[in-house]
Amino acid sequence: MAKEILKDEILTEEQLENVAGGTRGELSCDTKFLNALGVMDYFLEPGYCENHMTEVQGDVNEALQSVEALKGFSVTSVDVKGANTYSIDGKAVSRVKFYRSICKALGKDDFEYKKYI
Repeated sequence: MAKEILKDEILTEEQLENVAGGTRGELSCDTKFLNALGVMDYFLEPGYCENHMTEVQGDVNEALQSVEALKGFSVTSVDVKGANTYSIDGKAVSRVKFYRSICKALGKDDFEYKKYI
């Protein structure tokens, strides 16, 4: 019943592609995603990410820049409320597109990125 009530509120994959950014709390999942792909050699829990925002973003971006295929990828915090901007080559993209593009750049198109979103 809940799905039926909310059916008009759930975004499709195509709609999600057009929603740029994410939240500060999602940085923990970002670290877990990058760890699972072998881009980062550790991951961080949500509480740590919330309290060490700048440091965690630096770690994520440093890890992305350490892989030749991911040099154009970055995550930045845009306001104190915790919104992040995910970008590829300076262009803001949705978090879903960011994840899919990382998988594609690493030649891991079949990687199950959705469990980290």
